[in-house]
Amino acid sequence: MNKEFWKNLPKPIIGLAPMDGYSDSAFRRVCKHVNPAIITLTEFTSADGLHHNAQTLLKKLYFHPDEQPVIAQIFGKNVDTFITATKLCEDLGFSGIDLNMGCPSKKVVQSEHGVALRKNHDLAFQLIEAVASNTKLPVSVKTRLGWCDSSDLIPFAQGAQNAGANMICIHARTYQEPYNVPAQFEPVYDMKRHLAIPVLGNGGITSISDGLEKLGNLDGFLIGQATFGNPWIFSQDPAPKSFVEKLPLIQNHAQWLIEHKGLAVGTREIRKHLLAYIKHFQYAKHYRSQLSQVQSLEEIQNILAEIRNCTMIEPSANPEIFKK
Repeated sequence: MNKEFWKNLPKPIIGLAPMDGYSDSAFRRVCKHVNPAIITLTEFTSADGLHHNAQTLLKKLYFHPDEQPVIAQIFGKNVDTFITATKLCEDLGFSGIDLNMGCPSKKVVQSEHGVALRKNHDLAFQLIEAVASNTKLPVSVKTRLGWCDSSDLIPFAQGAQNAGANMICIHARTYQEPYNVPAQFEPVYDMKRHLAIPVLGNGGITSISDGLEKLGNLDGFLIGQATFGNPWIFSQDPAPKSFVEKLPLIQNHAQWLIEHKGLAVGTREIRKHLLAYIKHFQYAKHYRSQLSQVQSLEEIQNILAEIRNCTMIEPSANPEIFKK
């Protein structure tokens, strides 16, 4: 992989946004199964942790060959640990490295990581330059409009480009209004006019068609929360509508997650996905309690089979099945 990776990708670039606790290997495989052309990024991983004790975090950086091209996202604020993490990610076979400079979580910001780096441009540019000069892989930056507004967005993006960033992705909200306001893409369009590198948009995109409507002059977009329970959002063909059609991929998701993380962790982490998958199913309330307590793949398969069966009959034909 070379530094021109992002420029050479077919446009528009469409991808799964990195989301801690969600965009692990199993979910990335699910989304790639729906649309092999998308780009995926790992959950953000601590550069400090990779520097001091890489073995404990290697599972977070695990990826299956089917996921390629997959980008490793790292975060932190120390140049030396970023270099160590960069070399490790390159050795692991990632297609690129993304620097998280947008996470708004309180713990991350208090440590002066994530979006806090928007208040320290010099350090942010040092980190980008250190990573870019120590890898042959393309380097990207994911950040936000700014801390409280977008007034520094253009100089920040230009500085990132000058430091060696090959792509920048903007979540079109600020730190102070991280989620509960509409995304504002106009400042991102304006920023794009001042850059030579590709720019992706992110934030509040609910479908591929929605992303295309918001694309403007950008090179692509990432979809995040709208994928929860609906990886078919990436489908280029008519997406499956019935539970029966969706079931094989849901079963694969459970199996892949348990295979990767083991029975105890895998069954615990799949529960939130299973609840999201059945959210709009007419009789979801009858199965929420069971799915939130599953402890084995066999149990998951049995409950999903029961849901499949009840979607194939009229409720009035056997009302007892829903008395749970």
